[in-house]
Amino acid sequence: SSGINAEYGATGLTKAPLGATVMQVFGRAVVLFAVIDGEEELQSSATCYILMLAWSAIEVIRYPFYIVQIFGWYFPKVTWARYNAWIPLYPTGIACEALLTYWCIGIVSESGRLTVSLPNVLNFAFDFSLYLQLHLTLICIGGVTLLHYMATQRSKAMRKLAKMVSYAEVAAREQDLIKIRQKRESKKLK
Repeated sequence: SSGINAEYGATGLTKAPLGATVMQVFGRAVVLFAVIDGEEELQSSATCYILMLAWSAIEVIRYPFYIVQIFGWYFPKVTWARYNAWIPLYPTGIACEALLTYWCIGIVSESGRLTVSLPNVLNFAFDFSLYLQLHLTLICIGGVTLLHYMATQRSKAMRKLAKMVSYAEVAAREQDLIKIRQKRESKKLK
């Protein structure tokens, strides 16, 4: 589903920045396929289960929000959930990604999995444990950046939601007043 987020951002279906979305999708793919899928001992860890729960919960909230936005419907609880559920879920997911990657560095250093040593036909070397160290750094930097971005988005969304809720309340009161006037007028006519 994360890959779809990049496509939605590229086509303008959502307002998510394309570059950040692509980096997030790539980061999740590395953690899922290179870190978790590649190491069975990580798959059964509580950290892995918590990560999957955090990722899934965010998606379960994000997609109804996108649907509401696309159709222009008014569901303040969905908007509220979208811009508040990330507060516990994003840091949890980031911490789990970082911890699993950190554990994988040690495992890969010993096993040499996905590492290409010289000499070889292509005259190319790649140290996967070194890449994971870089990836861990990017998880930390990207995580802080993402949290800051989401906090900014939350502030904007909550201000907009407060206005929308107050407009809805005013409109409802106006409708109530109209109904009261109509009842009075109909009583006068009788």
